[in-house]
Amino acid sequence: MDTVAVDLDRLADRLLEQALASPERRATLKLDLGQSTLRHLAMAFDTGGGLPQHGNPGEATLRVLRGAVRLSWAGDGGERSIEARPGMLVRIPDATHRVEALEPSVMLLTAVSLPGGQGH
Repeated sequence: MDTVAVDLDRLADRLLEQALASPERRATLKLDLGQSTLRHLAMAFDTGGGLPQHGNPGEATLRVLRGAVRLSWAGDGGERSIEARPGMLVRIPDATHRVEALEPSVMLLTAVSLPGGQGH
């Protein structure tokens, strides 16, 4: 993989194919762009797949490349969620959260871990 640029469309096609063929209904790939603190992780899920509830280790965003995912978290006043589709960039809240694929989907997680953080 090129450490300067990644073709996200080609990557999404490949990962989605892997996720749909996987018994776990998911596929992931860590993107190595030669950065020491910024992490990129591409994830593909079949419908209903996703990430179980987990903590946020620092600052993170997700960008949907294909499909649609629901990001849910406990916020002020109860459970909150957002449905993310291609073209959306979503800040992951500083809270315990989970992700569910509403259809076959691919997303790109970008995160910076902070000292003492746990998750991603």
